[in-house]
Amino acid sequence: MKRVLIVNGALGGVTGNTGELLALAEEVLSTRAEVETLDLSRQPSLDRILEAVTRADGFLFGTGTYWDAWSSLMQNFLEVTAHTEGMEYWVGKPAGIMVTAHAVGAKSIVSRLMGVLNVYGLMFPPMAGLAVTWVNQTAYPHATDHLQNELWTSADVETVCHNLLECLEGTHRWRQWPTNSGRHGDKWLFCYSEQA
Repeated sequence: MKRVLIVNGALGGVTGNTGELLALAEEVLSTRAEVETLDLSRQPSLDRILEAVTRADGFLFGTGTYWDAWSSLMQNFLEVTAHTEGMEYWVGKPAGIMVTAHAVGAKSIVSRLMGVLNVYGLMFPPMAGLAVTWVNQTAYPHATDHLQNELWTSADVETVCHNLLECLEGTHRWRQWPTNSGRHGDKWLFCYSEQA
């Protein structure tokens, strides 16, 4: 059975919002893989980090958003492991990324973290990055069907994990999340036009 290492880089560790999201992911991943969690809030040593990374066949990284950046814990993780970039620890292994935020900044962190981790040697299956925000979670129940398709929520954890597992197993039965159903030009802001 393949092993997935969840790297929780959120300041709240397992008790915060990112921890909640990664707990959902662990449930999905554990149906088809062994799962180990590396909680960076517990400040593991470099030896402990590299031991866990060595055992991993794939990765799921999680962090909160702190002033439009990933956490200081994730930054430290990247700094202390930078000398391993391009080594067998990472090269060719699949990864996914989940980022939480109150309102904004999470999507840019997903993109930036994908770029850094790709330089390490990791690869990303389709739909491997997810940004879940308090704003989206609050807006989702009140949105039209069309606009619900535009909002990432915790339900999208299933897609990220499924595609990560597919990549680990060498299969390609990709899933995707709902999209705007061809209605990408629909107007949703009516601040001025409704004043008449």
